[in-house]
Amino acid sequence: MAEQTLNIPQLLAVLVVGFLAIRWYFFSAPSASGQQHARHHPPGRSVNPAHVDQLTQMFPQLDRRSVMWDLQRNGGN
Repeated sequence: MAEQTLNIPQLLAVLVVGFLAIRWYFFSAPSASGQQHARHHPPGRSVNPAHVDQLTQMFPQLDRRSVMWDLQRNGGN
């Protein structure tokens, strides 16, 4: 009976596929909520008016409403 061996390319392929599978399983975003971003920043979070003023001074072409919306959407960043 012939002895079966595992060569280096096969071993590397198994390790890479295993690593990717484990990474996908443990670090994939939960699909129950549908919105990962909303989990970290609750809706209705108020925006600091000083940040809005600072950004409108830096970027005068943007209106305050757009700046406030973007700050709220990105959690104040």
